[in-house]
Amino acid sequence: MTTSETQERARASRKDTGGARRAELVHAAGEVLDDLGYTATTVELIAARAGTSRPTFYAYFRSKDEVLLALIDRVADDLEAAQFLDGIEDLPVSEVIAATTRAYADAVFTHGGLVALFDSLAGVREDVAERWGRVSRRTHRRYARYLAETPPGTVDMCAPPDRLVQVLNDAIHHGAKRVARGTDDEREQFIADLIRITERLVGL
Repeated sequence: MTTSETQERARASRKDTGGARRAELVHAAGEVLDDLGYTATTVELIAARAGTSRPTFYAYFRSKDEVLLALIDRVADDLEAAQFLDGIEDLPVSEVIAATTRAYADAVFTHGGLVALFDSLAGVREDVAERWGRVSRRTHRRYARYLAETPPGTVDMCAPPDRLVQVLNDAIHHGAKRVARGTDDEREQFIADLIRITERLVGL
């Protein structure tokens, strides 16, 4: 077995065990990328932010691009998790819309700079577009299915669920990204406005 093959097996093992050091490197990459953007970010800066060394970085990741994709997965998981709220299954549609809209917007606020970065990179990189696109694909399907399965007479949608959800997903994703660095009042106003708009569009 060659040295590079041994290194690859070691990296795979560390990834599978989900070690704390790997998570620290992903977190550090997020901070540096948010601060400096993709081009100015280097492996050395990520390692320094994590309080470790360049060789340690390479023990877990082959490159800056590999840690970028791992970071995209982590942020995507956070955004998806925002759609899974406990105890809402039996709530009225208006309360479900309000709760999920707020939860998703708050998740985007938390990762605002990275969301903008990933959106930008997805426009020029196929690997990022595929990885990052799973957020919109999965949340889109889940939201459209929920609206389509609401009891008759509950809502009066202005468009078919699939098309309506595309508009709403774009609004919350890009709108929340835009105000992520705003004041608390600005973010709260955005959420309140979006909830009211959603209610009108779904015909509540």
